Amino acid sequence: MRTLLVLAVVVLLGSAACGGAEDDTQRFAREAVESYVADESAYDAEGVHCTGNPRPWFVERQARVVICAVRRVEGGCDWFRVELIPLASRVATQIRLESPNAGCVLPA
Repeated sequence: MRTLLVLAVVVLLGSAACGGAEDDTQRFAREAVESYVADESAYDAEGVHCTGNPRPWFVERQARVVICAVRRVEGGCDWFRVELIPLASRVATQIRLESPNAGCVLPA
C-alpha cells in the first residue's frame, strides 16, 4: 500500500511539472520565432511551440538553447534553434533552422 501511495505522489508531481502554462523562456523564444517566420508563407506563425527551461529533480535551470517546432502550412513541422545570448540589459537571440520536417512533437 505504501508503494502505491509513493507511486501516486510521483505521478502527480511529474504531471504537474510537465504540463501547464508556458514559462517565460518559452514565451520569449516563441515570440521571437513567430516574428522570424512571420513573412514566410510556408509557415503558420501561430503554430509555434517551444521547449522550456529544464527541470532536473524539480529545480528549474535557465535554458541557453530552446528548440521551437513551427507548423508548416503544407503539414508537418520544422524545428528552429533559438540561442539565448545574455547581454548587459537584455537577451538577444540567434535563430536558425535546426531540422526541416522534424515532426511536431518536441522532446520534454
